Amino acid sequence: MGFVDFIKSLKLREWVNIGFFFVSLAMLIAGSVMLGVAIASIPPMPPMPEDIPTTTPVPTIQPVVIFTTSLVAGISWNSDYANSNSDAFKTLATGISTNISNAYTSPTNSFGSAPLTTQINAFTQNPNGVNFYAELIFPDTTATPASVINALSSQGYLTNAFVSSTSQCSGLIPPTQPVNPSVSPSVPPSNMPPTTTAPMKLGAVCDSSSTPFRNIFLVDVSVPIIGTLDNKLAMISNYLSNAASLVNLDQNTNWNNQEFRLVVYGANEPTPMGRARNQPAWASIVANLNSSIVNPTGADGHQLTDALRFVYNNYRPIPGVAGNIIVVGDGFDFDEAQSASPIASALKSQYFFSLGFILMSTSQAQQGVVMQLATDYSHFYPIDTVDYLMNPSVLQTQAQWICAAFYPTAAPPTPPPTRLPLITTIGTTTNPAVRTTVNPLFPPIASCKQNVLFLIDQSQTLLLSGYNSAIQFAKNTATSLSTYNSQTTFAFIIYNQVVIAESNGYTDLQTFTGAISNAGQQLGTSDVTVGFNEALNFIKTKSQYNDDSVTSLLYYITDGTDYAGLVPKVINTTLTIRSQLQTEVIGVDLIETVQSKQNVQNATQFGVYDGYSQSIYVGVSQPNGILDANILNSTNHQLRCKDYSNCYTGLTFVIETSEAEGANYIDVETRAVLNVMSHYQSMISPFKMSVSLVYFSSPDNLAPNQSGQSAVLLDHATDGNSAINTLNNTNLPIGAASDLQLGFSLTANNIRNGYLQNNNLVIFFARGNYEKLSNCCPDPTADAAAVRQLATVQGVVIGPYSSKNQLDALTGSNSIDANAIMGSSPLNTTDSRASVAQKISDAILPVVDNFMNNQYCPGIPQFVNPPCEDPIDTLILLHANNQNNWNNILNFTAYQLIPDLLGATGAVSGRALTSSTPINFAIASYYYLDVLIHADFTYLLSPADYQSLVSSITFRPTQGTATLSTAYKKAIEIFQDGRNYASKNVILITDRMDISDMENAFSEHDAMVQLVGGYTSALTINTNTIPGADYQVNINAYQLSGYNKYSVRQLANSLTQHTCIYLPLQPPTQQPASPSPTLPGPIPVVKARSVWPDITLLVDTSSSPDNAMTDVYFEKIRTFLDILLIKYSVGEKGSRFTLATFDGTTVEYSCIFVQTNNYYDLSSCRNEKLSLFSRSHQNYRDVASVLANVRQNVYENTTSGYRALNENFLVLFTLGSSSSSVSQELSNLQRKGIRTISIGLSSNMTPSALSSFAQNAFMVSDWNSSFTGIDTNYNLADRIYQMTTKKRTPSTSNFFGNLIYVVDQSGNSYADHSNIVQFVSDSVTPFLVGNIKTQISIVPFSDNVIAPLQLSSSQLAVDQYLTSWKSSMSSSSYTANVGNAIQYVSNMIGNQPDRPTYIIYVVGSTNLTGTSYSKQLLSGQQLYVANYNQSASTNFQELVYSSNNVFSVSSSIHLLNRVVSMQVSTPNPVLALSNRIYSDQQSEDSITFPTSSIAADIIFLLDETGLTDSDFSIMKSFLQDFTSKFSVGPSSTQFALQTYNGRTIPHDGFHLFESTSNDVVKQRIQQLTLAKATENSTDADLAGAIEQEIFFFLTEANGWRDDVTTYTIILSHADSFYTKDTGTAMQIKNLTSVFALGLNNQRFDYVRNFTNTGFYETVRNVSSLSINSPAVNDLLVTLNNDYKNTIYPTPISGKDAVKADYIFLVDSALGEGYTQNVQNFLNSFITNVGNFTSTGNDTKMAVVTYGRSVNTVWSLTDLQDVTSLRIQISNFQITTSSGISNLRRGIDSIILNEPEFGVDPNRPNYIIVITGSETISPNIDGPTSRHLNTRYSTYVIQTNFDNSTFSYTPQVLGTQLTSDRVAHSPDLYLNGDRLGGFVDWISNEYTAWQLTFPNKL
Repeated sequence: MGFVDFIKSLKLREWVNIGFFFVSLAMLIAGSVMLGVAIASIPPMPPMPEDIPTTTPVPTIQPVVIFTTSLVAGISWNSDYANSNSDAFKTLATGISTNISNAYTSPTNSFGSAPLTTQINAFTQNPNGVNFYAELIFPDTTATPASVINALSSQGYLTNAFVSSTSQCSGLIPPTQPVNPSVSPSVPPSNMPPTTTAPMKLGAVCDSSSTPFRNIFLVDVSVPIIGTLDNKLAMISNYLSNAASLVNLDQNTNWNNQEFRLVVYGANEPTPMGRARNQPAWASIVANLNSSIVNPTGADGHQLTDALRFVYNNYRPIPGVAGNIIVVGDGFDFDEAQSASPIASALKSQYFFSLGFILMSTSQAQQGVVMQLATDYSHFYPIDTVDYLMNPSVLQTQAQWICAAFYPTAAPPTPPPTRLPLITTIGTTTNPAVRTTVNPLFPPIASCKQNVLFLIDQSQTLLLSGYNSAIQFAKNTATSLSTYNSQTTFAFIIYNQVVIAESNGYTDLQTFTGAISNAGQQLGTSDVTVGFNEALNFIKTKSQYNDDSVTSLLYYITDGTDYAGLVPKVINTTLTIRSQLQTEVIGVDLIETVQSKQNVQNATQFGVYDGYSQSIYVGVSQPNGILDANILNSTNHQLRCKDYSNCYTGLTFVIETSEAEGANYIDVETRAVLNVMSHYQSMISPFKMSVSLVYFSSPDNLAPNQSGQSAVLLDHATDGNSAINTLNNTNLPIGAASDLQLGFSLTANNIRNGYLQNNNLVIFFARGNYEKLSNCCPDPTADAAAVRQLATVQGVVIGPYSSKNQLDALTGSNSIDANAIMGSSPLNTTDSRASVAQKISDAILPVVDNFMNNQYCPGIPQFVNPPCEDPIDTLILLHANNQNNWNNILNFTAYQLIPDLLGATGAVSGRALTSSTPINFAIASYYYLDVLIHADFTYLLSPADYQSLVSSITFRPTQGTATLSTAYKKAIEIFQDGRNYASKNVILITDRMDISDMENAFSEHDAMVQLVGGYTSALTINTNTIPGADYQVNINAYQLSGYNKYSVRQLANSLTQHTCIYLPLQPPTQQPASPSPTLPGPIPVVKARSVWPDITLLVDTSSSPDNAMTDVYFEKIRTFLDILLIKYSVGEKGSRFTLATFDGTTVEYSCIFVQTNNYYDLSSCRNEKLSLFSRSHQNYRDVASVLANVRQNVYENTTSGYRALNENFLVLFTLGSSSSSVSQELSNLQRKGIRTISIGLSSNMTPSALSSFAQNAFMVSDWNSSFTGIDTNYNLADRIYQMTTKKRTPSTSNFFGNLIYVVDQSGNSYADHSNIVQFVSDSVTPFLVGNIKTQISIVPFSDNVIAPLQLSSSQLAVDQYLTSWKSSMSSSSYTANVGNAIQYVSNMIGNQPDRPTYIIYVVGSTNLTGTSYSKQLLSGQQLYVANYNQSASTNFQELVYSSNNVFSVSSSIHLLNRVVSMQVSTPNPVLALSNRIYSDQQSEDSITFPTSSIAADIIFLLDETGLTDSDFSIMKSFLQDFTSKFSVGPSSTQFALQTYNGRTIPHDGFHLFESTSNDVVKQRIQQLTLAKATENSTDADLAGAIEQEIFFFLTEANGWRDDVTTYTIILSHADSFYTKDTGTAMQIKNLTSVFALGLNNQRFDYVRNFTNTGFYETVRNVSSLSINSPAVNDLLVTLNNDYKNTIYPTPISGKDAVKADYIFLVDSALGEGYTQNVQNFLNSFITNVGNFTSTGNDTKMAVVTYGRSVNTVWSLTDLQDVTSLRIQISNFQITTSSGISNLRRGIDSIILNEPEFGVDPNRPNYIIVITGSETISPNIDGPTSRHLNTRYSTYVIQTNFDNSTFSYTPQVLGTQLTSDRVAHSPDLYLNGDRLGGFVDWISNEYTAWQLTFPNKL
């Protein structure tokens, strides 16, 4: 309510409390002037009640009234806001008042007492929102203008405050003073969560120091469209560095549960750079924002959608912790625009993130899409460039976003949220360019050396009068020019009808003056052609015109007589001099007449503005006048150095068309403008001047029925004739009020839209007065200042009720008083208006001339900057009728237009274009009914490649009409390959438009625009009209010549400016948001693998001084985990993970196996739960204790989710050595079958020290490097991934074999003893030793065997032997007779060991003897040599069958080195030996799988029917023998048994969970008792027994493991069966593999009916049942084979790999001669692989050729039956490609266009590359390689004759481990030896696909 209402509302007794309030208030109110609100006089104070005690002190109140002018940004103006009685006014006023009150009523109020009342008096329009004018009445003096500014600023209201009402009311001054960024409001705006008060630090905007939050900065590190990447990153770094201080976070100590995260995107995949909880850590993270780290390849992807998806997939909300995302970007990849909205919606609605965007782009398309992703309007802040990033308003806005974030989100504030306007500095007209010369008083020509030629006409008339003046002028000019620049040289030619005299080349001043003074004289008639032809030849042969540092000048001195009419004949010569010879011509007329002036100007081409150096004309009436020093000085000041002679001027006319001006005044203004334009008509061109015309009166919304009263009529027009005609034929509408603010605003916007002008001049016609009403018109001061900042402004005051003073102030000029010029002249006739208009234009012309003459424009214009920011697909259509024009067009297109369209930044880049690059090109030429496409929109080349392509297009003469209509029609087809959201713009460059095609061209252009939209620009050579051209510039052919550097650059800039007009058929709008997923989005695609292991990852977080884990380094580990773990399929059918940190003896688990059931569980674990900040850290690491903790809590804890039957790996990241020995705990884990990998994060660890932690180790000494750290180590991630998933191999806990180490202990090895013993110990300790597991023997020897360990199946015996052996000494004998050891081993194992036997010779002696016995006595065993002395001369190869089985290291210490070599060509020999043993064992197991290695659940159904006690005893013995063949336990095989007989089921037996060991199972079998049916029934109830198995045995509670193989073995004895409904029992076949063994020599169909394996054999009777029975042996063999096929499944044959896609990429470099080879190969392929049919569901094949370009021969969408394919193959031809092959483009043509190509993601996709080139360009970058190898199975067939691998082959395959995916086949013979592994690879990949994606085939 207003103050009066407030007073009236007081109750009687409340008057006591305000006492003398009114006395003091009256003085304040008396002078107040209210805005738009009538305030009544204050009523007299009512009488004081008599019953008030007089002893009560009356409080004294000193009220304060503060008047404010403020801006609420981001609200669109509503005309109802001008009406204080409207609902819109009241709603907005109430909302603002509420927010202001909240600022004072908050518990954290720091602004003083709250106002008694807040009155919003008026609203006015503001370009950035709405101005509001308020008065606030406070009860005391705590209120000051400063405190009010702070209070309102805390609500986002830009405010000025005053104590005087008149300061507020004068002209409704809008707020212009920026919000002080140092002000630190501590109260958040309305509807935001309260924060606790904290001391505000200097520079803080708001306080978030007590609010728990996670703030994620997503920063686009793509190469920018404008400027350089390094500059962009430097500015962003500076911006980010201040983020914490702006929200009041401490700069020195740890923050209070606040965290900043940085994720960069746009270069490769989104990459987390780190997390910080203090300022030093944040500064360290931000410091890594440099191009060498975040974007070393110079990519420009701008993949914002991928960045949002990264947050969506990886960062989880924490209840109670605010989540805030701030995106800082300058581009958008529209390829995924449709995905952005649902992801952003989920982030906001599901995860409660607030989402803010700072978009550094002017692109309409980007702003249109990105703004909709933000939390609300106030969370989207567009700025033009990165230069504005540190603007105080941007910083304040960002800070408020952070402070306002809370969990969960609340409703939007009321009124609509605001956006602070950018704080800008209003300046004055810009100064002209600064030039550097020797002396600032010298003219511009002084800055360069000149070659000056004087061409002097010695005509008879001039010789008689004036010739001496001509000579003297030449000498005076030379003297002055030499003074300016001493390097300048001079020459002369004197002629009449012949050449009279000329200098001998260009000479110095002294030589020149002497020679010209002595030149002869000869009467004769002047022939101007003689002089100019000689001048051309002289300059061409003797000047330095080709030197850019030298300017060539030609002075033509004459009296202008031309009796023979020869001047027209020299015009082309003059043009050649000006163009090809780059010479500026100065015409000097010594006896000026009308005719002579015309002759001289024509001869010199004065007034021709074609882009070449503009000619100068000087004329005097008498020859001696030329010697006037002022004329010489004036002429010198007009001279320009080469490339400095052209200024492009923007001339803008602004006409007031208000009702006050009226029709007559508007007509006078229009005529005056026409006069000025006509005067400069020849200058209006793309090379000299553009003209614009703006007219204004009132805004459209002032009078609803009067729209279009203000607009831009001429927009930078460069065709003078067209501009004049347009204005002549336009009747400017008469509007209402004089809205000067609108006029200046339109003018400023128009000037900003013109990129090409060097300087701008505005002629502003107006009355100077404007209405100051509530609805019109705003104060124009700010907008007028903006225009003055952009241009020089000249006011022209005209019309009634004018104010020259006000117009002077607004324009910054002494306005031309047109009213005074007109005087009292009547304006009621056309002639009278024309007369006064001429006078006004005459007054304007000197202003324009003076402006033009005082311009100085150094150099050739730069390329357009900024370039296009909106997406524009640009089709360049080319045509020429002759070779010369064609060459000029190609040169212009390649080296001017294409770089210009890409902008100053993109033009010099070597980067290929991408789908996010604003400009994309297609290039075509057109002829008669034909169009040649030279590049379509899919090419995406680099600028240099486009230039090369254009330059190579050959000229093709057009026979007949050049049909532009055909080109327009073809354009529709070409644009189909463009981007959906891009504007489809055409640039047409041609020298011909046939009249016969005109109508058709108009028609086809209309059709094109209707179908694709867009804008058409035309550059024509001597061609007036182009159908459909929205913009056309017509030139002469020479203006496109490469000699005319200024002209071609201006033309390119002009075309670029117009091509950057964004006119898509449909502007990009966000697709309707699909329902947000209830879980995070799509799971990342993984590649099919043969094994998906369970993995435990342990990360060392110790803080030891020498190598401490810091928060920055920890983020590197997290990033590496992201790189690694995204490769795995996560879940019950895939991998599961345990993730933990450790230091000291502490282990902190982020997640364990049971908690990672899908990718998102794992993502949450590694990104949110994995933390360095959750606890304090010790400065040491006790790895033994850590491993014990993991063993107990993960591997021995039944609730952890550990799957013993899976492949299991433990990966340990360690910063250094352990404080205790790890060997025992390590072996405890390894004997459980857990494979161990250690990763050394230290530069100080030795290989042997790191190897002590694991069976395989990786050394990453530079792990914390900024450039090559572990967070960039994709190779390491690939090695671990390959190691863990490539294939299944026997584990150390399930290795059924003999390991025998024969160890050289001779004196030769004395010094090596401890290393050798340790090596053997490390090798055998991991194995689980047992009778049905691994048996170990160690045979030391010298001259004889020394205390050997006999082949042992006792773990204890092996461990004890190793302990004692370590303390023993090596033999003193130097004899090393291995023969004796071999004989010992031979005797020990006999001829036929019961299992595979591996004999490893550990030798290094130089005199080893007896080696020949090895292959004689140990035939059939696997033999290996571990040689620790590479230099030994002994032939160790006699010990083995193949030299490949000799593994040598240089010394014994290297036997302890298990660090993986990252060089594929030099693998670690120790690891190679281990891998060979495991591989050989896997081969053995694949043939005969050991029963003891089976890990299954086996249930016996034992039929007791008819058994005697004796039979039952035999049966129990058999069962004990049978189970003893297996390794029994929870991590191997479990047994259960159910007995049954008649219709009464005895529940004797035992469950699976009881099978804890072999001994327990034997005991439970022994405890079985025979039970008989009471009714002596002989009908066995087999179905009942099976039902019991289903319901009571196959349950998790009773130990059944549903993720392992289950077998049921029916032991049947009955002769008859109790038949009943078997439906339930039959379900057993879906749960287990069922075998049957008859015990009475009979087979029954009833029993067979329950089996599903085909196994049903019998023994004669129970008495003949034993473990050696043939039927039992068959059972074991069948069971072993069945289990083997689950572990090592037989690969599906290539012929059966039916549901698959095969894509062949064929290198065109193979040449035409390889066509037949490829055809034969493809024909063989479709015969031997898959099944090709026309159904569309079977095998498919596609072929793509690649060279410099890509050709899809046929795709997966084409016909796929055998007949069609063979026809395609027969038509296939390789076209030899010149240059280096571009394989990446071939790959991109598939993986970036999968739907169009026909790729089905739900079936195996193979890409096979057939290569011919040894090199490619560009290389396959990392992201492309990873993309390719995530989805596709890749293979490379090299056609080179040697076996070398091409350098790019690993890039194609995505790994350095390429051996099984590369073939060398010069002949491409599919069934040849060289391609023998190719079809096997297909089989293995197909089998892996079935394993990984069982539900997709």
